[in-house]
Amino acid sequence: MEVQTVSAFTRPYDYWYDRYQLFYREGLRSQCAASGLVFDETPITRLPRLLRPVRHVRDRYLSRLPGKQATSFLDRVAHTLEGPARTPSSFFHSIVGQYLVRTAGGATCRVCVDAADYPDLPCDELVSWSDLYFKANLWPSRTYPSNVLPIVNGDGLILNRIPVLRSYRAQPKECDVCFIVRVWGGRDELEGIEHNLRLLEAVSRARCSKVLIAYLVAGDVEAESRRLRSAGVTCTTRSIRPRTLWRLMGNSRLNIIRLGMHNCIPWRMAGALAMGACVVLDQPPISSWPEPLREDVNFLSLGAETVESPVADSGCYADIPAKIEEWLSEHEKLERIMSNNGDYYDRLVQPQRVGESTLASVEHYLSRSSRR
Repeated sequence: MEVQTVSAFTRPYDYWYDRYQLFYREGLRSQCAASGLVFDETPITRLPRLLRPVRHVRDRYLSRLPGKQATSFLDRVAHTLEGPARTPSSFFHSIVGQYLVRTAGGATCRVCVDAADYPDLPCDELVSWSDLYFKANLWPSRTYPSNVLPIVNGDGLILNRIPVLRSYRAQPKECDVCFIVRVWGGRDELEGIEHNLRLLEAVSRARCSKVLIAYLVAGDVEAESRRLRSAGVTCTTRSIRPRTLWRLMGNSRLNIIRLGMHNCIPWRMAGALAMGACVVLDQPPISSWPEPLREDVNFLSLGAETVESPVADSGCYADIPAKIEEWLSEHEKLERIMSNNGDYYDRLVQPQRVGESTLASVEHYLSRSSRR
C-alpha cells in the first residue's frame, strides 16, 4: 500500500517539541518531495505564526535578563494565546512527535517519534495510540511493546550545515585529538560531572597534540575550572559556537565524544558521522539504532563504562592515555573508521534516508495489516 500524504503536527511555542522533531520532520519532508508525496505541517495550537517569533524573542533575549519574571509573564500570556493543544491522539508529550501517514486507499498509520534521552517510554497513552512508535534511545536490554522500533538520534541543528560537515571528510588532519565536552550528564546534570573531569584529565596525559575544552555548566564551576586548568584543559562557561566546534573536530584524527544524558547516543554523533570522523566514545553505546554502531567499525571505546555507577573503575581512566597513543599509530584503522562513518551517515543518518526508512516501515505495516 503506497503512501500518499504525511502530516506532521507542530507546536511552535513549546521549548522541546519542535526542536526535537525538526530532524525527523525534515527527513519526512525531503523524502516526500523526492517521491512526489504530499507533506503538510499542522499546528496543534492557535496563532503559530505569532507565537513562533515570540518564542524566539523569549529564548534569545528575555532569558538573559536577571530573574524569571519576564519569561514567566510571557509564558503565561503565550499559553493563554495558544489555547489547548489539539493533537490527533488527544494526548501531548513535549518529547514525542505525532504524525499521520495516509494512503490513496484511505488507510492511515499513526506514527510517533520519541526523541527522549532516556530508555523509558514517557507516555503510555501515545504508545497505545500509535501503530508505529519510533524511539531514538531504545535499549535492547529493555522489553518494549511490539510497535516500538529504533530510530537514529537526529540532530536538527546540523540541517543547514550538512554540506560543510561532509567537506571535512577530505580535509587533512593537523591535530591528533579533539575533546570538547559539556561537563554534566548521568541521570541528572550533576551525576556525570566527575566522570567528565576524569576523562579530561586522562586525555590530557596522552602524548600527542590535542584540543581539550570543558564547557562548565553545572556543579561547583570554580572548583572544576581550577582542577581542569591544572591539567592543561581550557575551560569556558560560554557555549562553543557550532562553526568552531565542527571546525576543530574536522581538523582532528580522533574525536572523543561521551555518551549523553541517561547514557544516550548524543546528538553530536550525527554530525560526527556526517564529517566522517573517527569517533572515540567513552564507552560502547547502550542504546541501539536500526543498524547498531559497532566498535572498531564505527567507533573506538575508552572502556570507561558508567552503567552501574556514575564513574568508571579508576583503572579505566589510567589506561586512556596509552590507548589513545596506540590508536594514533594505527593509521589504516583510523582511515577505515572514517570511511565507514561517512558511508554510514550517507546510508542511514542523512535526513532523507531516515525519512525513507520511516516510510518504508509504514508501508510494511500497512501492507501487513491489509492481509489480516
